[in-house]
Amino acid sequence: MEAQWDAIKQQITMSMTNMGFRVYVSIMDILGNFKCIDSQLKPYETVIKSTVQMSTNYIKIGDYCIPLSSKNLMIFKISEKSIVVLFAEKGNIAQLLSFKKNIKTFSNMIDGLIGEVLIVKAAEARPIPKEKIEKQIFGKELPSYYPIFKQKLDDKFKAIFQEIQILQLCNGQNSFTDIVKQTSQAEEMAYEFLEKQIKKKLIIPEAYPLGIDCPDCKLQHHLFLLKQVFEESEPPFKLLIRSEKCNHEYVAFIDKKLKMETQSFKYFTEFQRDKFMKRLGAHYYTIIS
Repeated sequence: MEAQWDAIKQQITMSMTNMGFRVYVSIMDILGNFKCIDSQLKPYETVIKSTVQMSTNYIKIGDYCIPLSSKNLMIFKISEKSIVVLFAEKGNIAQLLSFKKNIKTFSNMIDGLIGEVLIVKAAEARPIPKEKIEKQIFGKELPSYYPIFKQKLDDKFKAIFQEIQILQLCNGQNSFTDIVKQTSQAEEMAYEFLEKQIKKKLIIPEAYPLGIDCPDCKLQHHLFLLKQVFEESEPPFKLLIRSEKCNHEYVAFIDKKLKMETQSFKYFTEFQRDKFMKRLGAHYYTIIS
């Protein structure tokens, strides 16, 4: 069994070799029991175990917790019974988000080895003091926007072929990313067209179109922020962005008037990093590829 755990741990490490630095791994069950652990994570065993036991009932599958603001240490809940912990001595915390793409693959492998686990639901678990939960840095995945066109496309509707392609997919079943991929349209063209239709209210205005400039290279990224998610969040809305288009990571702080401040993950001192991560606190994240 130990050899099987080590093999999966090695596969996780190998899946992240494009980071340019070594990623260390631990695998646990949802109760905080270690199945395997790289030696570089040994100094953090206690904080990892206590964080898992305290936090995993409060985060969804695919989301994560950052227990130490000064370390590149990220705890992912990958299923109802499995946890993967990632640690890097170099780089920055946002680069570890690349693991998200392989969560389903590894959760199937790990769940099969873990077997049965007695899950303690949040309502049955021992209550955790609210102030302790709030000190954790939680990351929730930004929900996708699925546009819905309000009219029927008939012979009387006037639009060019590329626009018709986009509108045909605005049926509530396709996200903005899906539409761009399926139509092979330039992302900027699709974004600007959908933005106009939202302003005209021909597409149900459930989201705010956002053009966010990367603070490192000024490449603009296009997103749609669901109004409900935005309005239910404490201001400023905090969005951690990992862009695979420009290979940069940054956070957008968005106030209630949709004015943005962006902050790169390029730190110069440990003090700056620690201060910024504490400011980040609970946040949403997205990976742009």
